[in-house]
Amino acid sequence: MSDLDQHASHYYDSRPAQPKRRFFIRLNIRGQFLEFASSSGVFSKDKVDLGTLVLIDSLELPDSGEVLDMGCGYGAIGIAIAKLYPAVKVTMVDVNPAAVKLVRENIERNDVQNAEVLRSDLYSILEGRLFDAIVSNPPLAAGYRTIFPMIEGAFSHLKEGGFLQIVLRKGVNAIPRKMEDVFQNVSTVSKKSGYRVFRSLKIAPSNAKMRDLRN
Repeated sequence: MSDLDQHASHYYDSRPAQPKRRFFIRLNIRGQFLEFASSSGVFSKDKVDLGTLVLIDSLELPDSGEVLDMGCGYGAIGIAIAKLYPAVKVTMVDVNPAAVKLVRENIERNDVQNAEVLRSDLYSILEGRLFDAIVSNPPLAAGYRTIFPMIEGAFSHLKEGGFLQIVLRKGVNAIPRKMEDVFQNVSTVSKKSGYRVFRSLKIAPSNAKMRDLRN
């Protein structure tokens, strides 16, 4: 059993402990001023963690399309995307009901019109839906038994040409290897302050075959 699978996550749980404290976080991302309500029932409750900021800074999205923020917490990534790309439709999902409640509040708090939040255990509520991009700061404390199915499910929920982009602390090597196994490709798009951002593209089978022949 891996180190990641030895620990259960208190925040990545469908029935976490009831929140006890409230926090308010203010942030300026590429000129967009955002404010998030948070609580003691979610990850990085009193500040937007550095990994999330590195992931947001690394994103290059199309002007339109659909983006999924998987394991959204209180919504920092998804709401930032919605503000930066107003023609993009953003869907945020989390299994934690406290997080979902906070995201609903934060959507209103930031006057976001192009985002929604759904309570979902990974992709359970998203059957048949396809996205141009899936982004995540995955809950490492939840272990590979959560993160590997997230990667596998991303492939079937992406349009051809879409991508999965995640941020990890340096040294977590099994996850990009899993991305390579599932997508037949993975690249590092950003490195900063001990974090790395990885991206895998969903390539049409014919294009993937041609790439393999060239290699």
